[in-house]
Amino acid sequence: GRSSRVDSHAMARLAAGGARAQADYLKRFLADSIVRDFEHLRRTEFGGSPWVTLGQSYGGFLTLTYLSLFPEGVAASFTCGGIPHVPANATEVYEHTFPRMARKTAQFYERYGVDADRVAAVADQLPTVAEIAEAGGIGGDSGSLPEGTPLLPNGDPLTVERLQCLGSDFGMKPSFERVHWIFDDAFVDGDGSVSAGSALSDEFLAKVMNATSSRPLYWPLQEFIYANGELDEPIRWAAQRVRDTMPRFSTGERPLAFTGEAMFPWMFEQESALRPFKPAMDLLMEDTRFGVIYDADQLARNEVPLQSAVYFDDMYVDSGMQLDTLSRVGNSHYWVTNEFEHDGLHGDLVFRHLYDEALNRGDLESLF
Repeated sequence: GRSSRVDSHAMARLAAGGARAQADYLKRFLADSIVRDFEHLRRTEFGGSPWVTLGQSYGGFLTLTYLSLFPEGVAASFTCGGIPHVPANATEVYEHTFPRMARKTAQFYERYGVDADRVAAVADQLPTVAEIAEAGGIGGDSGSLPEGTPLLPNGDPLTVERLQCLGSDFGMKPSFERVHWIFDDAFVDGDGSVSAGSALSDEFLAKVMNATSSRPLYWPLQEFIYANGELDEPIRWAAQRVRDTMPRFSTGERPLAFTGEAMFPWMFEQESALRPFKPAMDLLMEDTRFGVIYDADQLARNEVPLQSAVYFDDMYVDSGMQLDTLSRVGNSHYWVTNEFEHDGLHGDLVFRHLYDEALNRGDLESLF
């Protein structure tokens, strides 16, 4: 990621060319460009030898793009928690993943019952995004924030919605424990138990900032990774639109529900690291022209061995949608398991299982 670092400074440099220049630049970091970079390296630096690829999460999305555009460049492929739905549709993704976020929240409170009261006590001290907007406190103007709004160490306001983003890690291990210990330090007074009216501790605010700070390229492109070619309609903040239909994620609901891997419009108004992206985001959310990343016909004809791990309870990449896609990809094989979360590849079991499956099937004979 160091070849073309994209952050607030890069967006500021591009601002001279206007929001359109910023938006067009961001489009160059989507799957079609990434795979073409790989293919260029394969041909120029690696003597044209085909790759054996391993794609974790979005790496699996890139795998299907590679098999769509340059199948001759891949000898065999493996994916873990990373088969996108084809045809791709951002709204459909969130219609499947928000219910999983709700279930993960319920599991968290079942495991740490005391945190239902802790989270509620914290949320009751925070303004909502709408309340900050009504006060005019957008764009870093802390003087216009509602009275008593807690500020994170970087100056960003802490809202209920940002607190809910602590659940973005709930599909990994040991995320429940990490969030539990964040709330254990929530209040200045007391021993971790709920202290009504107690101020939020500096340690808590720092931990929340670190856990919810948006990676500058990750969030701006989050919904556009589902944009394939000419869209029938603009994406228009798919996660926010789906969330608005689900009262369980209301800021006033108790116990408070956490959100998962989802970006929202307020991030680009209230987070200092993301504000420079807002003009480009406003354009991209209305855009309908993107590069082609999946070729359904080519995937159906695919001859490259594809071995996939599908995590049945995956919070980020719905298992049912993965299996639906795999049913239409030639020479694909999959292992469905509920033993692991989305990051199961980090251990020493998942890839070994996939590799042995491919080896025993003869998919790797051409490599030896």
